[in-house]
Amino acid sequence: MARDDQDEKVPEGATEPTMGADSQAFIGLKLRELYDDVVAEPVPDRLLELLGKLGDDDKPKSK
Repeated sequence: MARDDQDEKVPEGATEPTMGADSQAFIGLKLRELYDDVVAEPVPDRLLELLGKLGDDDKPKSK
């Protein structure tokens, strides 16, 4: 069974670890850079084809 560390109680008088503002800003910057790279990647043709087929299912069919 997986252990969830967030469920553990912090002993009385102890403080939880904190991260400085500079570290948080640096991590945020790197995550945004990574996300921007992923967003800029082209959508594969196969995925576009499959999405188009899904869209075709929504159109009414004439008899």
